[in-house]
Amino acid sequence: MRFRLPLTAMVCATGMLAGLAGCTGKVEPSPATATPPGPSSPPIVTPPGRPQTPADAGTDPVVDGGAVTDGGSTPTDPVEPPPTEPQEPEPPPPAEPQYTRVLWVSPSGNDSAAGTEALPLRTVARALSQVKPGEAVFLKSGTWREHVQLTERQGTAARPLTLRAAPGATAILKGGSIGETSLVEVSGAYWNIEGLTVDVGGESAFAVMWRGAGAHHGVLKDSIVKNGTEGAGVYVTDKAHDVLIQNNDISRFDQGDVDSHGVAVQTSASNVVVRGNDIHHNSGDGVQCLGPEGGATNPGTPFDNLLVEGNQLHDNRENGADIKTCTRVTLRGNTIYNHRSVSTSAGEGIIVHMSPSDVTLEDNVFYANARAIQIGGNREGAPPTRVILRRNLIHDGLGEADGEEGTGIRIDASVDVKVQHNTVWNLSGACLIFGAGSTGASQGLDVRNNIFAGCGIAARGGSGRSGAVVDGNLYSRSGGAVVFNLDGASVSLADWRTKAGLDKRSQERAPAFADPGSDDYQLSAQSPAREAGLSLGLPFCGAAPDQGAFESGCP
Repeated sequence: MRFRLPLTAMVCATGMLAGLAGCTGKVEPSPATATPPGPSSPPIVTPPGRPQTPADAGTDPVVDGGAVTDGGSTPTDPVEPPPTEPQEPEPPPPAEPQYTRVLWVSPSGNDSAAGTEALPLRTVARALSQVKPGEAVFLKSGTWREHVQLTERQGTAARPLTLRAAPGATAILKGGSIGETSLVEVSGAYWNIEGLTVDVGGESAFAVMWRGAGAHHGVLKDSIVKNGTEGAGVYVTDKAHDVLIQNNDISRFDQGDVDSHGVAVQTSASNVVVRGNDIHHNSGDGVQCLGPEGGATNPGTPFDNLLVEGNQLHDNRENGADIKTCTRVTLRGNTIYNHRSVSTSAGEGIIVHMSPSDVTLEDNVFYANARAIQIGGNREGAPPTRVILRRNLIHDGLGEADGEEGTGIRIDASVDVKVQHNTVWNLSGACLIFGAGSTGASQGLDVRNNIFAGCGIAARGGSGRSGAVVDGNLYSRSGGAVVFNLDGASVSLADWRTKAGLDKRSQERAPAFADPGSDDYQLSAQSPAREAGLSLGLPFCGAAPDQGAFESGCP
Protein backbone atom coordinates (compact mmCIF):
# COMPACT_ATOMS: atom_id res chain seq x y z
CA MET A 1 0.00 0.00 0.00
CA ARG A 2 1.61 3.22 -1.05
CA PHE A 3 1.90 6.03 1.42
CA ARG A 4 -0.54 8.95 1.17
CA LEU A 5 0.23 12.42 2.43
CA PRO A 6 -2.00 13.84 5.17
CA LEU A 7 -4.92 16.05 4.15
CA THR A 8 -3.14 19.23 5.21
CA ALA A 9 0.30 20.22 6.39
CA MET A 10 -0.31 20.84 10.07
CA VAL A 11 1.20 23.73 11.98
CA CYS A 12 2.08 22.10 15.31
CA ALA A 13 2.81 23.77 18.60
CA THR A 14 5.81 22.07 20.17
CA GLY A 15 7.79 22.30 23.37
CA MET A 16 7.03 21.80 27.02
CA LEU A 17 3.51 21.26 28.28
CA ALA A 18 3.39 24.00 30.90
CA GLY A 19 -0.25 25.13 30.91
CA LEU A 20 -1.03 22.62 28.16
CA ALA A 21 -4.19 23.35 26.39
CA GLY A 22 -4.19 20.32 24.31
CA CYS A 23 -17.54 -1.78 20.50
CA THR A 24 -17.51 -3.74 21.91
CA GLY A 25 -17.03 -5.14 25.43
CA LYS A 26 -13.30 -5.43 24.87
CA VAL A 27 -10.67 -6.26 27.46
CA GLU A 28 -9.11 -2.97 28.58
CA PRO A 29 -5.89 -2.20 30.46
CA SER A 30 -6.37 -2.49 34.21
CA PRO A 31 -5.55 0.70 36.11
CA ALA A 32 -2.67 0.75 38.51
CA THR A 33 -3.75 2.25 41.84
CA ALA A 34 -3.23 6.18 43.23
CA THR A 35 -6.87 15.94 41.82
CA PRO A 36 -5.60 17.05 38.68
CA PRO A 37 -5.75 20.80 38.37
CA GLY A 38 -8.66 22.25 36.44
CA PRO A 39 -8.36 21.18 32.80
CA SER A 40 -7.21 23.66 30.22
CA SER A 41 -8.09 23.68 26.54
CA PRO A 42 -6.11 22.00 23.74
CA PRO A 43 -4.05 24.35 21.59
CA ILE A 44 -5.85 25.60 18.49
CA VAL A 45 -4.02 24.46 15.37
CA THR A 46 -5.06 25.92 12.02
CA PRO A 47 -3.98 24.23 8.78
CA PRO A 48 -2.42 26.70 6.33
CA GLY A 49 -4.61 27.85 3.48
CA ARG A 50 -7.84 27.39 5.44
CA PRO A 51 -10.04 30.00 7.05
CA GLN A 52 -10.21 29.87 10.85
CA THR A 53 -13.17 27.87 12.18
CA PRO A 54 -15.02 29.21 15.22
CA ALA A 55 -15.21 26.67 18.04
CA ASP A 56 -19.02 26.62 18.10
CA ALA A 57 -19.86 27.36 14.47
CA GLY A 58 -22.49 25.60 12.41
CA THR A 59 -25.24 25.06 14.98
CA ASP A 60 -28.97 24.65 15.16
CA PRO A 61 -30.61 25.43 11.81
CA VAL A 62 -34.39 25.81 11.78
CA VAL A 63 -35.79 22.97 9.74
CA ASP A 64 -39.00 21.82 8.12
CA GLY A 65 -39.11 18.21 6.99
CA GLY A 66 -35.34 18.01 6.78
CA ALA A 67 -34.80 21.08 4.60
CA VAL A 68 -33.32 24.26 5.98
CA THR A 69 -35.85 27.09 5.96
CA ASP A 70 -34.04 29.75 7.97
CA GLY A 71 -30.39 30.34 8.77
CA GLY A 72 -29.25 27.92 6.08
CA SER A 73 -30.08 29.58 2.78
CA THR A 74 -27.59 30.14 0.01
CA PRO A 75 -25.46 33.08 1.18
CA THR A 76 -25.55 36.50 -0.35
CA ASP A 77 -22.99 38.10 1.97
CA PRO A 78 -19.75 36.13 2.12
CA VAL A 79 -18.05 35.60 5.44
CA GLU A 80 -14.75 37.41 5.40
CA PRO A 81 -11.81 35.12 6.10
CA PRO A 82 -9.54 36.23 8.91
CA PRO A 83 -6.37 38.13 8.02
CA THR A 84 -3.45 35.90 7.14
CA GLU A 85 -0.40 36.18 9.33
CA PRO A 86 2.88 36.78 7.47
CA GLN A 87 4.81 33.57 7.03
CA GLU A 88 7.80 33.28 9.32
CA PRO A 89 11.03 32.00 7.75
CA GLU A 90 11.85 28.40 8.59
CA PRO A 91 13.79 28.46 11.86
CA PRO A 92 17.21 26.79 11.99
CA PRO A 93 17.44 23.44 13.78
CA PRO A 94 17.47 23.94 17.54
CA ALA A 95 20.81 23.81 19.28
CA GLU A 96 21.55 20.94 21.63
CA PRO A 97 19.70 21.68 24.89
CA GLN A 98 21.86 23.17 27.57
CA TYR A 99 21.58 21.27 30.83
CA THR A 100 23.00 22.44 34.13
CA ARG A 101 24.72 19.05 34.37
CA VAL A 102 24.83 15.82 32.37
CA LEU A 103 25.23 12.42 34.00
CA TRP A 104 26.57 9.84 31.58
CA VAL A 105 25.73 6.13 31.68
CA SER A 106 27.39 3.29 29.77
CA PRO A 107 27.12 -0.52 30.00
CA SER A 108 30.90 -0.51 30.57
CA GLY A 109 30.71 2.20 33.24
CA ASN A 110 31.03 1.98 37.02
CA ASP A 111 28.42 3.12 39.54
CA SER A 112 31.23 4.45 41.74
CA ALA A 113 32.51 6.68 38.91
CA ALA A 114 31.99 10.43 38.61
CA GLY A 115 29.30 10.12 35.91
CA THR A 116 31.18 12.20 33.36
CA GLU A 117 31.44 11.31 29.68
CA ALA A 118 34.93 9.94 30.30
CA LEU A 119 33.96 8.21 33.56
CA PRO A 120 30.34 7.11 33.11
CA LEU A 121 28.06 5.34 35.55
CA ARG A 122 26.89 1.83 34.75
CA THR A 123 23.19 1.70 35.71
CA VAL A 124 20.31 3.98 34.89
CA ALA A 125 19.05 3.67 38.47
CA ARG A 126 22.30 5.08 39.88
CA ALA A 127 22.15 8.09 37.57
CA LEU A 128 18.50 8.74 38.37
CA SER A 129 19.28 8.74 42.08
CA GLN A 130 21.65 11.66 41.51
CA VAL A 131 19.90 13.78 38.89
CA LYS A 132 18.53 17.18 39.90
CA PRO A 133 16.14 19.69 38.26
CA GLY A 134 17.56 21.08 35.03
CA GLU A 135 19.91 18.13 34.59
CA ALA A 136 19.95 15.22 32.17
CA VAL A 137 20.94 11.57 32.12
CA PHE A 138 22.61 10.60 28.82
CA LEU A 139 22.68 6.90 27.90
CA LYS A 140 25.49 5.80 25.62
CA SER A 141 24.92 3.00 23.10
CA GLY A 142 23.97 -0.23 24.81
CA THR A 143 21.19 -2.23 26.43
CA TRP A 144 19.88 -1.94 29.99
CA ARG A 145 17.59 -4.53 31.56
CA GLU A 146 16.27 -2.34 34.36
CA HIS A 147 12.92 -1.24 35.72
CA VAL A 148 13.30 2.50 35.19
CA GLN A 149 11.49 4.60 37.81
CA LEU A 150 11.14 8.34 37.22
CA THR A 151 10.08 9.53 40.65
CA GLU A 152 9.42 13.01 42.06
CA ARG A 153 12.66 15.03 41.86
CA GLN A 154 11.25 18.59 42.07
CA GLY A 155 11.39 19.30 38.34
CA THR A 156 9.73 22.44 37.01
CA ALA A 157 8.72 23.87 33.64
CA ALA A 158 11.94 25.92 33.57
CA ARG A 159 14.08 23.11 34.96
CA PRO A 160 12.75 19.73 33.79
CA LEU A 161 14.47 16.39 34.28
CA THR A 162 15.63 14.50 31.19
CA LEU A 163 16.39 10.86 30.44
CA ARG A 164 17.63 10.43 26.89
CA ALA A 165 19.97 8.72 24.49
CA ALA A 166 23.28 10.50 24.14
CA PRO A 167 23.69 12.29 20.79
CA GLY A 168 24.17 9.67 18.08
CA ALA A 169 23.73 6.75 20.50
CA THR A 170 21.36 3.80 20.29
CA ALA A 171 20.23 3.27 23.87
CA ILE A 172 17.86 0.37 24.55
CA LEU A 173 15.79 -0.27 27.66
CA LYS A 174 14.95 -3.97 27.41
CA GLY A 175 12.31 -6.00 29.19
CA GLY A 176 11.49 -9.66 29.06
CA SER A 177 12.05 -10.58 32.70
CA ILE A 178 11.60 -7.36 34.68
CA GLY A 179 8.49 -8.60 36.47
CA GLU A 180 7.01 -5.11 36.92
CA THR A 181 3.83 -3.35 35.81
CA SER A 182 5.81 -1.23 33.34
CA LEU A 183 9.32 -1.05 31.98
CA VAL A 184 9.43 2.73 32.48
CA GLU A 185 7.21 4.07 35.26
CA VAL A 186 6.73 7.81 35.70
CA SER A 187 5.36 8.94 39.07
CA GLY A 188 7.01 12.38 39.24
CA ALA A 189 6.56 15.70 37.45
CA TYR A 190 8.39 17.30 34.52
CA TRP A 191 10.21 14.23 33.23
CA ASN A 192 11.31 14.19 29.57
CA ILE A 193 12.07 10.84 27.91
CA GLU A 194 13.80 11.30 24.56
CA GLY A 195 15.38 9.24 21.82
CA LEU A 196 15.28 5.84 23.54
CA THR A 197 14.28 2.40 22.34
CA VAL A 198 11.89 0.90 24.90
CA ASP A 199 11.61 -2.77 23.98
CA VAL A 200 9.35 -4.67 26.37
CA GLY A 201 10.69 -7.95 24.98
CA GLY A 202 7.34 -9.74 24.93
CA GLU A 203 6.77 -9.24 28.64
CA SER A 204 3.30 -8.59 30.07
CA ALA A 205 4.11 -5.01 31.03
CA PHE A 206 3.40 -1.52 29.76
CA ALA A 207 6.35 0.10 28.02
CA VAL A 208 5.93 3.60 29.49
CA MET A 209 3.33 4.45 32.12
CA TRP A 210 2.45 7.75 33.81
CA ARG A 211 0.70 6.85 37.07
CA GLY A 212 -0.71 9.00 39.86
CA ALA A 213 -1.58 12.66 40.38
CA GLY A 214 2.10 13.44 40.87
CA ALA A 215 2.90 12.26 37.33
CA HIS A 216 2.31 15.34 35.23
CA HIS A 217 3.88 17.57 32.58
CA GLY A 218 5.77 14.64 31.11
CA VAL A 219 7.11 14.11 27.61
CA LEU A 220 7.87 10.98 25.58
CA LYS A 221 9.35 11.87 22.21
CA ASP A 222 11.55 10.69 19.36
CA SER A 223 11.57 7.13 20.74
CA ILE A 224 10.84 3.59 19.56
CA VAL A 225 8.35 1.80 21.82
CA LYS A 226 7.53 -1.83 21.04
CA ASN A 227 6.90 -5.49 21.81
CA GLY A 228 4.67 -5.82 24.87
CA THR A 229 1.82 -8.13 25.82
CA GLU A 230 -0.05 -5.97 28.36
CA GLY A 231 -3.15 -3.92 27.59
CA ALA A 232 -1.21 -1.05 25.99
CA GLY A 233 2.22 0.25 25.09
CA VAL A 234 2.00 3.77 26.49
CA TYR A 235 -0.49 4.22 29.35
CA VAL A 236 -1.61 7.38 31.19
CA THR A 237 -3.60 6.45 34.28
CA ASP A 238 -4.71 7.15 37.82
CA LYS A 239 -5.02 10.98 37.73
CA ALA A 240 -1.82 11.56 35.75
CA HIS A 241 -2.18 14.64 33.56
CA ASP A 242 -0.56 17.00 31.06
CA VAL A 243 1.42 14.44 29.06
CA LEU A 244 2.85 14.87 25.55
CA ILE A 245 3.50 11.75 23.42
CA GLN A 246 5.21 13.02 20.27
CA ASN A 247 7.14 11.74 17.25
CA ASN A 248 7.48 8.15 18.42
CA ASP A 249 7.16 4.81 16.65
CA ILE A 250 4.75 2.73 18.79
CA SER A 251 4.10 -0.80 17.58
CA ARG A 252 3.60 -4.51 18.17
CA PHE A 253 1.78 -4.53 21.46
CA ASP A 254 0.02 -7.79 20.91
CA GLN A 255 -2.18 -10.15 22.91
CA GLY A 256 -3.52 -12.08 19.94
CA ASP A 257 -7.31 -11.75 19.92
CA VAL A 258 -7.26 -9.56 23.04
CA ASP A 259 -6.77 -5.79 23.03
CA SER A 260 -3.34 -4.27 23.39
CA HIS A 261 -3.42 -0.62 22.33
CA GLY A 262 -0.61 1.60 21.15
CA VAL A 263 -1.60 4.45 23.48
CA ALA A 264 -4.34 4.21 26.12
CA VAL A 265 -5.61 6.95 28.44
CA GLN A 266 -7.64 5.98 31.49
CA THR A 267 -10.71 7.75 32.82
CA SER A 268 -9.27 9.76 35.71
CA ALA A 269 -6.32 11.02 33.66
CA SER A 270 -6.56 14.28 31.70
CA ASN A 271 -4.87 16.68 29.28
CA VAL A 272 -2.96 14.37 26.95
CA VAL A 273 -1.55 15.19 23.50
CA VAL A 274 -0.67 12.37 21.07
CA ARG A 275 1.07 14.08 18.15
CA GLY A 276 3.14 13.08 15.15
CA ASN A 277 3.54 9.40 16.03
CA ASP A 278 3.51 6.29 13.85
CA ILE A 279 1.25 3.84 15.74
CA HIS A 280 0.76 0.49 14.07
CA HIS A 281 0.44 -3.29 14.29
CA ASN A 282 -1.12 -3.47 17.73
CA SER A 283 -3.75 -6.06 18.65
CA GLY A 284 -6.19 -3.38 19.86
CA ASP A 285 -6.44 0.25 18.74
CA GLY A 286 -3.82 2.77 17.78
CA VAL A 287 -5.23 5.17 20.40
CA GLN A 288 -7.85 4.20 22.98
CA CYS A 289 -9.68 6.66 25.23
CA LEU A 290 -11.16 4.36 27.83
CA GLY A 291 -14.64 4.56 29.28
CA PRO A 292 -15.68 3.48 32.76
CA GLU A 293 -17.93 0.81 31.27
CA GLY A 294 -15.11 -1.70 30.91
CA GLY A 295 -14.79 -2.27 34.66
CA ALA A 296 -11.06 -1.52 34.64
CA THR A 297 -11.45 2.21 35.20
CA ASN A 298 -12.93 4.59 37.75
CA PRO A 299 -16.72 5.15 37.55
CA GLY A 300 -17.86 8.76 37.20
CA THR A 301 -14.49 10.07 35.99
CA PRO A 302 -14.53 10.34 32.20
CA PHE A 303 -11.20 11.17 30.64
CA ASP A 304 -11.05 14.88 29.75
CA ASN A 305 -9.16 16.79 27.05
CA LEU A 306 -7.40 14.55 24.53
CA LEU A 307 -5.75 15.86 21.35
CA VAL A 308 -4.70 13.26 18.75
CA GLU A 309 -3.00 15.16 15.96
CA GLY A 310 -0.84 14.51 12.91
CA ASN A 311 -0.32 10.78 13.53
CA GLN A 312 -0.11 7.79 11.22
CA LEU A 313 -2.57 5.24 12.66
CA HIS A 314 -2.53 2.02 10.64
CA ASP A 315 -2.58 -1.76 10.55
CA ASN A 316 -3.98 -2.18 14.04
CA ARG A 317 -6.14 -5.23 14.67
CA GLU A 318 -9.19 -3.18 15.64
CA ASN A 319 -9.34 0.60 15.10
CA GLY A 320 -7.09 3.54 14.42
CA ALA A 321 -8.71 5.35 17.36
CA ASP A 322 -11.48 4.29 19.75
CA ILE A 323 -13.14 7.06 21.77
CA LYS A 324 -15.38 5.78 24.55
CA THR A 325 -16.84 7.79 27.45
CA CYS A 326 -14.44 10.74 27.25
CA THR A 327 -15.03 14.49 27.07
CA ARG A 328 -13.44 17.19 24.92
CA VAL A 329 -11.59 15.05 22.38
CA THR A 330 -10.08 16.31 19.11
CA LEU A 331 -8.69 14.07 16.37
CA ARG A 332 -7.10 16.28 13.72
CA GLY A 333 -4.81 15.88 10.74
CA ASN A 334 -4.26 12.13 11.16
CA THR A 335 -3.79 9.62 8.34
CA ILE A 336 -5.66 6.40 9.17
CA TYR A 337 -5.56 3.24 7.07
CA ASN A 338 -5.58 -0.56 6.85
CA HIS A 339 -8.14 -1.58 9.46
CA ARG A 340 -10.19 -4.70 8.73
CA SER A 341 -13.19 -6.21 10.45
CA VAL A 342 -12.60 -8.82 13.17
CA SER A 343 -14.89 -10.44 15.73
CA THR A 344 -14.63 -7.43 18.06
CA SER A 345 -14.57 -4.59 15.52
CA ALA A 346 -16.02 -3.58 12.17
CA GLY A 347 -12.62 -2.28 11.06
CA GLU A 348 -13.32 1.40 11.74
CA GLY A 349 -10.65 4.02 11.25
CA ILE A 350 -12.24 5.96 14.12
CA ILE A 351 -15.11 4.85 16.33
CA VAL A 352 -16.84 7.19 18.81
CA HIS A 353 -19.25 5.25 21.01
CA MET A 354 -20.43 4.49 24.55
CA SER A 355 -21.09 7.97 26.09
CA PRO A 356 -18.52 10.55 24.93
CA SER A 357 -19.27 14.24 24.46
CA ASP A 358 -17.74 17.23 22.69
CA VAL A 359 -15.72 15.31 20.13
CA THR A 360 -14.27 16.82 16.94
CA LEU A 361 -12.89 14.87 13.97
CA GLU A 362 -11.39 17.22 11.40
CA ASP A 363 -8.86 17.30 8.57
CA ASN A 364 -8.18 13.55 8.79
CA VAL A 365 -7.48 11.26 5.82
CA PHE A 366 -8.94 7.74 5.75
CA TYR A 367 -8.30 5.01 3.21
CA ALA A 368 -8.23 1.20 3.10
CA ASN A 369 -10.51 0.83 6.12
CA ALA A 370 -13.55 -1.45 6.24
CA ARG A 371 -15.53 1.47 7.72
CA ALA A 372 -13.93 4.90 7.98
CA ILE A 373 -15.94 6.61 10.75
CA GLN A 374 -18.53 5.21 13.15
CA ILE A 375 -20.47 7.44 15.58
CA GLY A 376 -22.62 5.55 18.07
CA GLY A 377 -23.25 1.84 18.31
CA ASN A 378 -22.54 0.10 21.60
CA ARG A 379 -23.57 2.30 24.51
CA GLU A 380 -24.12 2.44 28.24
CA GLY A 381 -25.96 5.56 29.34
CA ALA A 382 -26.26 8.59 27.05
CA PRO A 383 -25.21 8.19 23.40
CA PRO A 384 -22.37 10.23 21.85
CA THR A 385 -23.31 13.91 22.13
CA ARG A 386 -22.05 17.04 20.34
CA VAL A 387 -19.81 15.42 17.74
CA ILE A 388 -18.39 17.30 14.73
CA LEU A 389 -17.08 15.63 11.56
CA ARG A 390 -15.52 18.36 9.41
CA ARG A 391 -13.18 18.50 6.40
CA ASN A 392 -12.29 14.81 6.50
CA LEU A 393 -11.25 12.98 3.34
CA ILE A 394 -12.37 9.35 2.98
CA HIS A 395 -11.39 7.45 -0.12
CA ASP A 396 -10.73 3.97 -1.53
CA GLY A 397 -12.11 1.90 1.32
CA LEU A 398 -11.84 -1.85 1.67
CA GLY A 399 -14.96 -3.28 0.10
CA GLU A 400 -16.62 -6.32 -1.42
CA ALA A 401 -13.49 -7.48 -3.20
CA ASP A 402 -11.71 -7.52 0.17
CA GLY A 403 -14.58 -9.19 2.03
CA GLU A 404 -15.44 -5.89 3.75
CA GLU A 405 -18.47 -3.57 3.77
CA GLY A 406 -16.75 -0.46 2.39
CA THR A 407 -18.69 2.19 4.36
CA GLY A 408 -17.65 5.83 4.67
CA ILE A 409 -19.53 7.42 7.58
CA ARG A 410 -22.07 5.68 9.81
CA ILE A 411 -24.09 7.65 12.38
CA ASP A 412 -26.06 5.46 14.80
CA ALA A 413 -27.56 6.41 18.18
CA SER A 414 -26.27 9.91 18.89
CA VAL A 415 -27.28 13.48 19.75
CA ASP A 416 -26.23 16.62 17.86
CA VAL A 417 -23.80 15.23 15.28
CA LYS A 418 -22.64 17.56 12.50
CA VAL A 419 -21.27 16.06 9.28
CA GLN A 420 -20.11 19.08 7.31
CA HIS A 421 -17.65 19.68 4.48
CA ASN A 422 -16.35 16.12 4.11
CA THR A 423 -15.36 14.31 0.92
CA VAL A 424 -16.16 10.59 0.52
CA TRP A 425 -15.02 8.86 -2.65
CA ASN A 426 -14.85 5.40 -4.21
CA LEU A 427 -16.40 2.97 -1.73
CA SER A 428 -18.24 -0.22 -2.66
CA GLY A 429 -20.77 0.26 0.15
CA ALA A 430 -22.56 3.38 1.35
CA CYS A 431 -20.95 6.81 1.52
CA LEU A 432 -23.27 7.64 4.45
CA ILE A 433 -25.53 5.63 6.78
CA PHE A 434 -27.74 7.24 9.43
CA GLY A 435 -30.84 6.55 11.46
CA ALA A 436 -30.24 2.80 11.40
CA GLY A 437 -28.82 2.21 14.87
CA SER A 438 -30.28 -0.53 17.04
CA THR A 439 -29.69 1.38 20.31
CA GLY A 440 -31.49 4.64 19.46
CA ALA A 441 -32.11 7.36 16.90
CA SER A 442 -29.70 9.81 15.26
CA GLN A 443 -31.10 12.90 17.00
CA GLY A 444 -30.28 16.39 15.73
CA LEU A 445 -28.19 15.12 12.82
CA ASP A 446 -26.88 17.81 10.43
CA VAL A 447 -25.36 16.61 7.13
CA ARG A 448 -24.53 19.52 4.81
CA ASN A 449 -21.99 20.67 2.23
CA ASN A 450 -20.40 17.25 1.73
CA ILE A 451 -19.32 15.42 -1.42
CA PHE A 452 -20.54 11.81 -1.51
CA ALA A 453 -19.32 10.33 -4.78
CA GLY A 454 -18.37 7.03 -6.36
CA CYS A 455 -20.09 4.84 -3.73
CA GLY A 456 -22.34 1.85 -4.28
CA ILE A 457 -25.04 3.66 -2.27
CA ALA A 458 -24.97 7.43 -1.88
CA ALA A 459 -26.78 7.43 1.47
CA ARG A 460 -28.89 5.06 3.51
CA GLY A 461 -31.51 6.46 5.87
CA GLY A 462 -33.25 4.38 8.51
CA SER A 463 -36.27 4.85 10.72
CA GLY A 464 -34.27 6.72 13.38
CA ARG A 465 -33.64 9.73 11.14
CA SER A 466 -36.45 12.00 12.36
CA GLY A 467 -35.45 15.65 12.38
CA ALA A 468 -32.27 15.11 10.37
CA VAL A 469 -31.05 18.01 8.24
CA VAL A 470 -29.46 16.66 5.05
CA ASP A 471 -28.94 19.31 2.37
CA GLY A 472 -26.48 21.20 0.21
CA ASN A 473 -24.51 18.05 -0.69
CA LEU A 474 -23.13 16.84 -3.99
CA TYR A 475 -23.81 13.25 -5.04
CA SER A 476 -22.32 11.30 -7.91
CA ARG A 477 -22.03 7.70 -9.01
CA SER A 478 -19.70 6.39 -11.68
CA GLY A 479 -21.57 4.94 -14.63
CA GLY A 480 -25.14 5.85 -13.72
CA ALA A 481 -27.59 7.67 -11.51
CA VAL A 482 -26.99 7.79 -7.78
CA VAL A 483 -28.85 5.27 -5.63
CA PHE A 484 -30.20 5.96 -2.14
CA ASN A 485 -31.66 3.50 0.31
CA LEU A 486 -34.66 4.67 2.32
CA ASP A 487 -36.08 2.32 4.95
CA GLY A 488 -34.63 -0.66 3.06
CA ALA A 489 -35.82 0.34 -0.43
CA SER A 490 -33.65 1.68 -3.25
CA VAL A 491 -34.74 5.13 -4.47
CA SER A 492 -33.49 7.89 -6.75
CA LEU A 493 -32.50 11.36 -5.60
CA ALA A 494 -35.93 12.65 -6.68
CA ASP A 495 -37.74 10.02 -4.59
CA TRP A 496 -35.33 10.59 -1.69
CA ARG A 497 -36.33 14.25 -1.74
CA THR A 498 -40.04 13.56 -2.02
CA LYS A 499 -40.37 10.69 0.43
CA ALA A 500 -37.77 11.70 3.04
CA GLY A 501 -37.86 15.47 2.55
CA LEU A 502 -34.06 15.56 2.39
CA ASP A 503 -31.46 17.12 0.08
CA LYS A 504 -33.82 19.64 -1.51
CA ARG A 505 -30.91 21.88 -2.52
CA SER A 506 -28.34 19.16 -3.18
CA GLN A 507 -27.04 18.32 -6.64
CA GLU A 508 -26.25 15.18 -8.61
CA ARG A 509 -23.16 15.97 -10.66
CA ALA A 510 -19.63 14.64 -11.04
CA PRO A 511 -17.37 16.44 -8.53
CA ALA A 512 -14.50 17.09 -10.99
CA PHE A 513 -11.64 16.56 -8.60
CA ALA A 514 -8.25 17.89 -9.64
CA ASP A 515 -6.61 14.45 -10.00
CA PRO A 516 -8.13 11.57 -7.99
CA GLY A 517 -5.72 9.12 -9.61
CA SER A 518 -2.95 10.89 -7.73
CA ASP A 519 -5.06 11.29 -4.60
CA ASP A 520 -5.65 14.98 -5.24
CA TYR A 521 -9.27 15.59 -4.22
CA GLN A 522 -9.20 19.35 -4.36
CA LEU A 523 -11.71 20.88 -6.75
CA SER A 524 -10.72 21.67 -10.31
CA ALA A 525 -11.61 25.04 -11.76
CA GLN A 526 -14.60 23.41 -13.51
CA SER A 527 -15.98 21.63 -10.44
CA PRO A 528 -19.70 22.19 -9.79
CA ALA A 529 -18.94 21.91 -6.05
CA ARG A 530 -17.17 25.28 -6.07
CA GLU A 531 -19.23 27.93 -4.26
CA ALA A 532 -22.21 25.54 -4.22
CA GLY A 533 -22.47 25.05 -0.48
CA LEU A 534 -24.84 26.53 2.07
CA SER A 535 -23.84 29.10 4.66
CA LEU A 536 -23.25 27.28 7.96
CA GLY A 537 -21.69 30.13 9.89
CA LEU A 538 -18.25 28.79 9.01
CA PRO A 539 -15.66 30.97 7.26
CA PHE A 540 -15.03 30.44 3.54
CA CYS A 541 -13.23 32.02 0.61
CA GLY A 542 -15.19 33.36 -2.37
CA ALA A 543 -18.86 34.15 -2.88
CA ALA A 544 -20.12 30.99 -1.12
CA PRO A 545 -18.66 27.90 0.55
CA ASP A 546 -17.45 25.01 -1.55
CA GLN A 547 -18.86 21.54 -1.04
CA GLY A 548 -16.46 18.91 0.24
CA ALA A 549 -13.33 18.91 2.37
CA PHE A 550 -11.33 21.50 0.42
CA GLU A 551 -12.12 25.21 0.18
CA SER A 552 -10.87 26.78 -3.05
CA GLY A 553 -9.54 30.27 -3.58
CA CYS A 554 -8.05 30.82 -0.13
CA PRO A 555 -4.83 32.80 0.05
